[in-house]
Amino acid sequence: MKRVHKLQITTAAVLALSVPTFSLADPTFDFYGQLNFGLFSVDDGTESETFITDNDNSNTRVGATYSNDLGNGGTVKGHFETALGIDGSAASTMDNNDSDIDLNRTELRKLELIYETPGYGTFYGGQGSMSADGVAEADLSGTTVVAYSSVSDLAGSFQFRPEDGPLSGTSISNAFKSYDGARRARVRYDTPSYNGFTGSISWGKELLVVPDKREFTDIAVKYANDYGAYKVDGRLGYQWINGTEDGETDEGVASGSVAVLHTPTGLNFAFASGAADEADSSYYYAKVGYIQDWFSLGSTALSFDIFEGSDFDADGSDSESLAISAVQRVDAYNLEVYASYRTYEFDATGTDYEDIDLFVVGARWKF
Repeated sequence: MKRVHKLQITTAAVLALSVPTFSLADPTFDFYGQLNFGLFSVDDGTESETFITDNDNSNTRVGATYSNDLGNGGTVKGHFETALGIDGSAASTMDNNDSDIDLNRTELRKLELIYETPGYGTFYGGQGSMSADGVAEADLSGTTVVAYSSVSDLAGSFQFRPEDGPLSGTSISNAFKSYDGARRARVRYDTPSYNGFTGSISWGKELLVVPDKREFTDIAVKYANDYGAYKVDGRLGYQWINGTEDGETDEGVASGSVAVLHTPTGLNFAFASGAADEADSSYYYAKVGYIQDWFSLGSTALSFDIFEGSDFDADGSDSESLAISAVQRVDAYNLEVYASYRTYEFDATGTDYEDIDLFVVGARWKF
């Protein structure tokens, strides 16, 4: 009995000493969201449609965060975020652009638990960004709400037409890919930042889209720093996609990007590139931008970008997209008003396709 009592006393003492180390402070909760709708006009060379819908470059969403500091200097967080199920610009077609609402599990963006250690990095678990998510999207132009490396997001389901022909079945999303990472159910670890560098590794599966038995492993390195008048953002990642069933193939995808902003002049540049070894397809994306405070209500951002891709959808194909964009901030209302004109060109061996032209004006309000 004495041994039991000693064990109980020793255990109680350890717990008493541990509680202050991991005790919780007062938790903080935050609710946020955004609305982002635009007037879209699309012309595929034969037909044209004008409609209002959600801008899938940065779709309408809501979210909530929980944060609590621990006694050991770490922080535990919870993060929930979901889109609202609006059939937005990426899902719109010539025949269907009614912006119906269909809230389903694929709208879930984040449902994760995060532990930021005092000095050993950050651990993530649950639905959220894989390590390579965002590696192709370094961009300091101020126009990403309507123009960035994933050029298909604005109108991905619209299909190309052969000259004077019917829809081909090849959509913008088939012909233009950024090979950026994704959000999945995963475990992830990020290293502490060292001289602006952060490393990350993750493993996950796609649980929101059924059936998808593949396994995903990402690694990434990110760099962010200021050099006086210059701000630099660089990212590089690799994704291993492992097929686990008969008929599925393994694939490797590499992508990266870099952006530079000269803050005194507002002149900025961005470059992104990616390639997939199994499909043997690749692309590059380049953007030049200019930010100025011409109006008292907020900054004005202008940009021009170009996308060049090869071997998407078909061997020997060429994909090209050009865009000119403008975004006006209204700081008092946390509002961005934007406009963009983008053209998509796709050429495949033996077939001439009509260009698809897109014009959009809209606004994003964050709360």
